Order: sequence, then C-alpha cells, then structure tokens
Amino acid sequence: MMRRIIPTVLLFFFVSSLLAQSRPANKLTVDKTYFMTEIKKPLRDFIDGFNKEDFFKDDFFDNLLRKIVIEKKYSEKEKAQLFYLMEKRVGYSFVGLEYLPPLQSYFTYHTGKTFIQQHTAKDLKDLNYNVSGLLAVVDSNRTKDAILAGNALLLATILNSVAVTKKLETLTQLDVINASKNPDIFNHYVCMSASISQNQVITANLTQNLMTFRQCGMIEDVLCAIYSKDNYVTTMKVYILNEKNPKNDLAIETALCALAAKVPKASHEKSIKALVASAREPWKTDLCQKILDGKIPFNYGLTSKDQLVNKVWEGVTATVYADGTMVLNGKLMEFDPN
Repeated sequence: MMRRIIPTVLLFFFVSSLLAQSRPANKLTVDKTYFMTEIKKPLRDFIDGFNKEDFFKDDFFDNLLRKIVIEKKYSEKEKAQLFYLMEKRVGYSFVGLEYLPPLQSYFTYHTGKTFIQQHTAKDLKDLNYNVSGLLAVVDSNRTKDAILAGNALLLATILNSVAVTKKLETLTQLDVINASKNPDIFNHYVCMSASISQNQVITANLTQNLMTFRQCGMIEDVLCAIYSKDNYVTTMKVYILNEKNPKNDLAIETALCALAAKVPKASHEKSIKALVASAREPWKTDLCQKILDGKIPFNYGLTSKDQLVNKVWEGVTATVYADGTMVLNGKLMEFDPN
C-alpha cells in the first residue's frame, strides 16, 4: 500500500517542473546548508542508501522508522535527525516552505499530513516508547535549532502522544514559541504535534496564539491545528472579524476551508454571508464574497489545478534549481534535493 499518496503526486509535479530548469545549485553553497553541516555524514549516507521511491510506501517508511527508534547505537538527537531526513525524502520536512500539491488548499494538505502521521503512530504504538529523551532534545535545542527541536517533538508525538500531551501544554504557549529559534519553524512543528495530540489547555493556548500572531503562515498553522480536532467554529469567526491585515487573506481562506470541512455546504454558505454582513473592512467583505461566488478555486488563492505551488512563509525565499530548491529563512539555509 502506498501510504503517501499526496507526496507521490507532489513528487511527480516537483520533478516535472524542475526538468524545465537548466542550472543546478552551486555545490559549495549546498555544502553549507543545514542538513549538510548539522547532520553527520554517516546519518545522511544511511538514508541516502535507500531508494527514494521506497519512502512513499507505508510498510517501508514505518518499518525503517521502527528500526531507527529501537536501534541503541543512535542517540535521541540522531533519531530525530534521521526522522527529519526521512521526512525530507517525501517532501514533509519544514524550514519555511511547503510544496502545495495541485487541487488542494493548505488546510486539506495539512489534514492529509496529519492523517499519515497518525497512521505511523498507530503502526508504532506497540513500542510504548519512552519519549523523555526526545523531549529533552526539544528543551535543549528549542532556542538554538528549531529544526532539531521540532522534529524531536513531532517524532515523540508520533511515538507516544499521550506522554507528550502535558509537554505540549507548555510548548504551545505564546512566549515559548516566540522565544524559540525561527519561531515560524518551531510553531509549525508544534502545530503538527498538536494536530495529533490536543487537550483543552492546548486548545486554549492555540486560540490565544491565533488572536496574537501577525504572520500569515503562523496563523494558518494554528488554524490547522485547532481544526484538526472538533473545536468550536466560533473561534475562527472571531478571528476573521478581528483580522485587520489584508495581507493575511490566505489565513482567512484557510479558516473558511476548515469551516467547509466541519459543516454542511448550506451552513458554510450561511456563515460566509453572515461574515459579509458583519465585516467592516471592504477587502474582507470582497474576499468573502468571492469565496461565496466561487471565484477562488478550491477556496484558496494559492491552489493550482495542475501545478505544484511553493508556499513560502513570511521572510522566506525559495529558489528553484534543476536539482532541487534552495530555501533561505533568516540566517538558516537549507536545500531540498529532487
């Protein structure tokens, strides 16, 4: 069984689009990127030793992760790094860029990722893994290395979500996220974890973040986390009415995509009509009216019918080369090979 249907489509369009490019990334520059400098070569060689196509298969991915997790020669840090490299092979690693497949809104894409990670969690549940070591990696790296901390957290959540829930009550707090290295990256992984494991305290923290964050991508991740569970839709309505920045239109669209997934079509349309009547900003009423009139395909402005779309977070740049994509996020530089 192919566990990663979405990434398989992603891979097809990703490779197809890059075939039109002629210039590869500079090797000296690639050698300075995160995965080349922060992850030891034996770990990279181990993952590179497998066929990329195999990582898209349910049994292969989960069995390899199982072997890594129970292998005593790997430290908890190395397990998190190997998990990052595995996710990187299927397009699920995150440094400020997502590859949005055709025909999907960001909420739909996030929901698909969550479903897949929950499937892995189910496969590995019998390990009853002690995640205290992985959570220690989160604590010691949150303000130094958001990629390592985030992947340690997500891996811990997949392995033992019950044991991680209490920790997420702290990690979802606004000041904790803002104090992290690359808050956009850490917030993304926190939200992915909260999409799997969430209680009332976590939901309350996410709601506060939703009303406080100003960056569109971070807001969207919070919305996706909140509505990965059956939370009240009134929260998104309050957010939409309070949003003052027209540059955060995609966040409003993500909220309404979440609403569409939670309520019948008639209720969805009724809610949007109510927003049109209640919103005071012309740009917001215009946006809601366009969605109501079906003028925004798939209710998400970035979505393409037949092409992969690079969705970048604020302050992030992505340059596509013949052999992959170079991502710059502040001082962080990472390369996603084809």
